[in-house]
Parts: sequence; structure tokens; C-alpha cells
Amino acid sequence: MRPLVQIGIHPFLKIQYLSRLSQIFLSCISQLVFQPNLSATLLLQSELDPSETSEMNATPIRHWVLLSLCACICLSCQTMRSKMDLIYTGKVTGALSQQLVESYADSLKDPVAAKQSEEGTDWKILYATNRLQQKNPSDEIGYANEFGPEVAYGSSQVHISRKNQSDLKSKVIQTLWQGSPDPEGQVEISSLTPADEEPFFADLNLLLERAPQKDVLVFVHGFNVSFPSAVTLTAQIANDLPFNGPVVCYSWPSQGGVEKYLLDGQVASSSVEPMAHFLETLVNSVPPGTKINIMVHSMGNRVVMRALNRLPQHFETTKPFQNIILAAPDVGVSEFRTLAPSIIAQAHRVTLYSGSGDVALVASKAVNQERRAGDSREPLILEGIETIDVSAVDTSFMSHSYYGSNRAVLSDLFALIKQNSPADERNWLLHRDFAGQNYWAFDKEPPEIKKVRTTSL
Repeated sequence: MRPLVQIGIHPFLKIQYLSRLSQIFLSCISQLVFQPNLSATLLLQSELDPSETSEMNATPIRHWVLLSLCACICLSCQTMRSKMDLIYTGKVTGALSQQLVESYADSLKDPVAAKQSEEGTDWKILYATNRLQQKNPSDEIGYANEFGPEVAYGSSQVHISRKNQSDLKSKVIQTLWQGSPDPEGQVEISSLTPADEEPFFADLNLLLERAPQKDVLVFVHGFNVSFPSAVTLTAQIANDLPFNGPVVCYSWPSQGGVEKYLLDGQVASSSVEPMAHFLETLVNSVPPGTKINIMVHSMGNRVVMRALNRLPQHFETTKPFQNIILAAPDVGVSEFRTLAPSIIAQAHRVTLYSGSGDVALVASKAVNQERRAGDSREPLILEGIETIDVSAVDTSFMSHSYYGSNRAVLSDLFALIKQNSPADERNWLLHRDFAGQNYWAFDKEPPEIKKVRTTSL
């Protein structure tokens, strides 16, 4: 029989299992301790004559029982210690109760794209990009802000250290900017390995074979993001959700720099065709029934939404996408309304996350002379899209990057992507009405599901 720690069981399940065993042992042993004569008779009646059992001294049995009791108490204490370790290290927190354990069994199984060590976690992040490949003076491969001739593919190894080594100043700035300091530590790319299109999708399918829910997460970044930042951000999101299927980063050639916002808008428009090629190839390359989840942020929504509208018409019948998540979309309301119907038709669920304090989208409105879809001061509500207002839980300075830094939003994303829960089943969301139309808003903190991967998984 395989040891429990080697099975693909989530630590919280192991805790419940060990706790239950401890209860059974303690119950049986208490009977032996407090009813020694009866217990001794029951234990020995199959081997001794009844006349002999009445004369037997039960003291040795009681000594054995007391030793066993001590052993079980130690087991119970160790189990409780493990549980407290999980709680205080942030591995499992919030209202993840015993009643929810079974429903989380598949979604919290071993991540197929991650390996843990004492130093931290190493993530395999597949990538696709229409950036130009380049080499630095050390002959290391990277990707520039210029356009490449075609979509390039590859895989990366991203290391997330176990301890945050940032100085106090960096942590304070990060807290003000993102709402919470990075909980895991330093994040860096260990390696980049380019690949042709066919080997790339073969690699993806190998990971899908091992994925417990046969799902893949595709993340597309927004404005002012370099290629290395896109890859490391994707790893952080996968780590913090957590997501246990294969993970893909798509990086379009954002120019990098707040002053290049208008130029990024032109680049986003030119990246639509490469994105459409990638999405169509993705759908045609993975096994039927694969749950494809696309998560997009900010200006990346322009690239993805326009690309989805250029995909084959039959996708509106086959619905190849499980979730399309549009976070803080920097898309004009009129264009969003125009593009939305085709997107709704191609996906099982479309979710729009918006906020009322999004400074970046307020600035974008001033530049583009039109309200943005991610601004919830006047919620954008369309039939077929679940609109979620994050304003009540978003405490970040800019209120624009909540999708990857806010614990409440990450937990909501987990319930959406991994548990396939619609908004009306996520009881931390409050039903709201605006101009006779329905949308959702955070009412309270959801159960916090984060950092559940341990070396025993």
C-alpha cells in the first residue's frame, strides 16, 4: 500500500483523513482504558478459556493501552500542527470547511506545470508571442518589443522563491500599488526554450493528459508589459489561483512605458491577426472537450475581443471556450457592445470584471473620449455576460491590477475557472440592479484558496 503522503491528495484532505483516524483510535482506546476487564476479555476470548479470563490481571493490557493512547495523541497533535502550519503559512485559509473538501478534490490536485523544492516552486509556462526573437550580448534568447514575422512559440521555466527577499521600501510600494505584498517571493525566468508550432502543441497536449480537469489557462496581458514581465506574471497568477492544468502566456509586443500608451493602442490593433491565428490553432490542436480558459487584462482585451470576432463561424456552434474572462477591459463601451455577441456565442461563460476606482481607465477615457468597459461607475451590463464589480474589495492604489493581486478576486476566479461556479452560486457576491438590469458585486470576502501546493503533493 502506498504511503498517504505520496498520493495525489490535497493536504487538507490528508488532514481530514488523519483526524478521523485519530478519533476512531481514541474512541477504541478509551473503551480499553475505562473498561479494562471487559476489554481484556473481548481481546482474549478467542484464545483463552472463559474460566481463565476472569482471573487474568489486566494491568499489562492497560500499560499497552496507555502507550497506544500516547501514540494516538501524538498523531492527533501532529495532525493539528500540520493543519495550523497550513493555515499560518497561507496554504489554506478562510472558510474552507469540511463540507467543501470533496468538491475541491479535483481542482486542488497536483499542478502538472509546477514542481516544488525547498527553495520554492518552478513553473513551466508555455508561451506564444508575435514579438521578434532576439539575443542579448550573452547570447541568451529573448523577445523584443518589435513585431515578429509570425507567431513564435516556446516554453519557459519560472522560479518563484519561497521567501520574499524584497527590502522594506519595495514591500511598502508594492502594498500601496497592488493592495498586498507578493506573498511568495522573488520571481524570475530560469530559462526560455523556443519551439516550432507542432512541438509546442504536442507539449501542451502531454500536460493536458495529466491535468485532472483537462483544462488550460491562457493569459493575455495589457498595456506597458514586457515579455519577461508577461511570463512571470502568468506564473504568479497560476501559482496564486491556484491552477493545476497547463498554463500558456500570450504576449503581444507592448512597447513598454506609460508615455507609449497611444503607440500600444496601434500595436494592439496590429496584433489581432496573429492572436486569431493562435486561438484557432489552439482550438484545433487540443483534444475535443478540453476546457480552454482565456483570461485577459486591460488593453489586451482589444487584441483578444477583436481576434475572437475573426474566428471561424462554426465556433459559435461548437463553443470551444469554457471561460472568457475580461478583466478591467480598456475597450470603449460602443466597441465592446459590437464585439460581445460573437464572443458570447463562442464561450460557455463570459465574465466582465470592473471597478469604480480604476485610475488607468479614467485616464483612458480622457484620452479616447469614451467611457471604458472596465469602469463600473456606470456598470456595463449585457445579456450573456456576468458583470462583477470589484470596488468593495479592491484596495490597490491604481485599482487596475486587482485580477492578479487581490485575494478576494483571485478566490472568485478560482471558483469561476476551477469550480465552474456561476455568479449566482458564489455566495460572497451580492445581486445588484442598475437601470433594470442585473449584475454582481462583492459583498464579503470569499473563502481564500491560495498556495495549497506542498512538497507532499
